[in-house]
Amino acid sequence: MRVILGNPLIAITMLKHDITAGLFAPIELLLVEHDTVPGCSLYYVQPSSLMVIEPNEKLANAAKRLDAKAEQLILDITGMTH
Repeated sequence: MRVILGNPLIAITMLKHDITAGLFAPIELLLVEHDTVPGCSLYYVQPSSLMVIEPNEKLANAAKRLDAKAEQLILDITGMTH
């Protein structure tokens, strides 16, 4: 299952620094059910690794805050801890 997550208020914090960040917002998650054992795997790419195409400290900082929010969401929904 592909899940697309986005919040315009969060996106604007990056788009104001570089409109090309919009190529990778909203973020996407991929949930894959295992065939041979119970459970699923969750895959995603850290937003900052895609959004910062050219050196841009303000965009990088905003994207890293989104990384942290995405990581926290994944920890919350999976019940995992740091």
